[in-house]
Amino acid sequence: MTDVQIIELKKINIDSPVIVCGFPDVGLVGALSTAHIIQHLDMDEVGYIDSDTLPPVIVLHKGEVKNPLRLYAKDKLIAILSEIPIPPELIRPIARSIIEWAKKKNASLIVSLAGIATPNRLEIDEPKVFVVSSNDVARGIASKLNLEPLEEGFIVGPYALILKEGLLKSLSNLILLAQCFQQYPDPGAAAAVLKIFSKALGLQINVDSLIQEAEEIRIKTRELMRRTQNIMRQMQKTAEYEVPLMYR
Repeated sequence: MTDVQIIELKKINIDSPVIVCGFPDVGLVGALSTAHIIQHLDMDEVGYIDSDTLPPVIVLHKGEVKNPLRLYAKDKLIAILSEIPIPPELIRPIARSIIEWAKKKNASLIVSLAGIATPNRLEIDEPKVFVVSSNDVARGIASKLNLEPLEEGFIVGPYALILKEGLLKSLSNLILLAQCFQQYPDPGAAAAVLKIFSKALGLQINVDSLIQEAEEIRIKTRELMRRTQNIMRQMQKTAEYEVPLMYR
């Protein structure tokens, strides 16, 4: 098994935290929205995820060296952000490590922020947000938010395995999926999913900058989108557009 470590730079003593996960995926919705949460709430960097199998990459922010997979915390919230697409061979061990770590932290809820590619996205002013819930607790939260469940389909990638591993550990898990572009960074979809996330947790997260600076964000993140597309092709992300065999 590939060795994955979650390293705490600062001791995280949060009772029953909510853990939000954001990885590069369709429309970069998860990465954009989670980065916005971290910045807007001024969350504290508290750790990172490491593995010998990760690409040889570091991130520079204002001249400061950062790990590409980082952990942030504030109050009752822990955020896990990846600034690189996760190689297919690392998805399962990273998901498993996150869930095992979340179980040790007695996480009350895991929320994955994601997108769902929508062919007519250009015609949609306000992207709709769908939900996938792992258990009755998660379904209760989704019901209070009046979210439409994703009834049929496939989920592919890190969020799928976080959900799967979470089920094995009896952890409550929500995946929030905003309608988005498949091949382009979609700050509008990130804003839509953040509105729901904020409502679910009772947070005040202003998303105006995601809309106002959308074009600048697209330009800055287009290379990440290109690399993410390459990874998505390797892990058969197009399966999300298919109908399951047991469709009724």
